[in-house]
Amino acid sequence: MDFWPFLLLDFVFFPFLLFAIVRIVKSQIGERKKKAFLMAVTFFCFSVFIFTGFEAFFRYRFDESDSLGFLKISERWFKRHVVYNSYFYRDRDFTREKKPGVTRIGIVGDSMTFGYGIKNTEDRFSSILEKKLRGSGRNVEVYNLGKSGYDTWNEIDEFRKVKDMHFDIVVWQYFLNDAQPKASTGTKVLIRQQKQSDLAREITSKSFFLDYLYWRLEAKYDEAFLELRQVDIDSYRDTKNFARHKNDVETFSKILKEDNRKAIVLLLPFFKFLPDNPLSDKYDEIKKMFTGNGLEVIDVYPAVKKMHASDVVVSRYDYHPNEKIQVIIADLLYAKLAPVIPASMKK
Repeated sequence: MDFWPFLLLDFVFFPFLLFAIVRIVKSQIGERKKKAFLMAVTFFCFSVFIFTGFEAFFRYRFDESDSLGFLKISERWFKRHVVYNSYFYRDRDFTREKKPGVTRIGIVGDSMTFGYGIKNTEDRFSSILEKKLRGSGRNVEVYNLGKSGYDTWNEIDEFRKVKDMHFDIVVWQYFLNDAQPKASTGTKVLIRQQKQSDLAREITSKSFFLDYLYWRLEAKYDEAFLELRQVDIDSYRDTKNFARHKNDVETFSKILKEDNRKAIVLLLPFFKFLPDNPLSDKYDEIKKMFTGNGLEVIDVYPAVKKMHASDVVVSRYDYHPNEKIQVIIADLLYAKLAPVIPASMKK
């Protein structure tokens, strides 16, 4: 039903095209002018038909995730590829009761764990890890607890809701924007950069195709990425904010290690800016923030530092790791976790 204005446009212009062609052919003007008018009318009308075709494609067929949430096509991606369970996680339904002999692994994190941009949940590192562990004879259950947009302070509250699920091992996926305070400065950047002129907003609100073209040509999208990077970097270099964040990390570390759970930090770099590491001067301090609280760290950066951003992210509009990087992350986790699963828990 939402496509009827575009169909109406086609129905109006098709008879207009036929009428215009007949009038031009029957007119008494010279042949050269006839050809010129016929070409102009035909080009104009077919441009309308082609536009309608592109609109149908971008509205109903094409879907692509968008990290910033600016593009309308990202709405289609979510509707098609994201299904939540009863706990509002993008995973199978959870069972609180654990069967004897099962090693239960929970992966806490943000959109990187959620699998933003990954259409098939089986291609996420959590699912790949579970498959590899089971394939090696280990009786495991891997639960994906990722929530898009979460920072460390969010994850503390979130894990408290599910910590009674008897996890033997918890993997805390940490991304280098997790030090954002509750009054996130990144949100202010997004609101400002997403603003459009009245005319642009009116046009793009009606068309998926024109909305896609607008953001593909609009420099503000890339500017937003760069601003967000700087905001994330500043959140670590701000002494007061970093001290607050360290307290959050200490609090979360204690919660993760309760009941003798094994806790591991999965440290992810800025994939969008590879091979650069914008926080190289703070990197060791960030890692010590975890090790100082008794947490092991799996640092993904050494495994991807020679790669270029275009080879590792989902798309130009989505800086999350693609399927290739999901496999690399799963392999790093497997190498760390497989040796610590007791032999008695093997099939």
